[in-house]
Amino acid sequence: MAHKVQKIFEWFKQFNKIDIKIQGETKEFDIELGNKYLPHLLGLQYMNDSSSSIRGYALYKYIEKNNFSDKEILEKVKNNNPRMEEAVKNRIETFQEFMENIENAFIVERSIPDSKTNIKSNYFIVQSKGNDFLHLGIKQENIGSFISEFDITPKKDSWLETYFSRNNITYFQDSKIIEEIKGLYKYNEDKQEFEKFAFTGKEIKYEKENNLENVSTKIREKKKVLIPKKIKNNDRDNER
Repeated sequence: MAHKVQKIFEWFKQFNKIDIKIQGETKEFDIELGNKYLPHLLGLQYMNDSSSSIRGYALYKYIEKNNFSDKEILEKVKNNNPRMEEAVKNRIETFQEFMENIENAFIVERSIPDSKTNIKSNYFIVQSKGNDFLHLGIKQENIGSFISEFDITPKKDSWLETYFSRNNITYFQDSKIIEEIKGLYKYNEDKQEFEKFAFTGKEIKYEKENNLENVSTKIREKKKVLIPKKIKNNDRDNER
């Protein structure tokens, strides 16, 4: 029985409580990484039934302590939030690879209006995979009350709000910026300075890796992107 979620938890422990900086051409995000963020990024809150609201670190420890397999996790999602099963499965399958290749991604603005989405992120880091676009949502602003909903108290100006996949560019099609990631850094507490960083733990390489594609052409020529025609879904229901 596959335990990819448990493996992601174990892999991410090396980044727990690390402060990172993601730099684009003009945009810059200061982010605190943490184990408590993982459940929401992977969509694991959809395991909850209507009477449960366990989130954040409590949900992380619940899943870790019980050593739930991917099958058990997806079964709970299917029973309690059936429309989210495929979305959660996709997040689990792609999240680690996305993060390990994040330096090949692009920074774009969220352009879909608030009236059409529940997402609070004002920026996305985007990569393409096949016909799909993988979105890592970043909320940047002064520390506010919004994320208390997720049992998260950020120390930086930005935080990772959500992660999801779409087969279209609806969320950023009118973005006024499309920026390459120029640098990825972590803060060294001992030296009290930022140093180069990669989620692979290896020297950063600015090139294609694995089967994630450089999304530059698709985004920069987004008006020409051919979007596969699929059954229209209610994105508001599936995005978070």
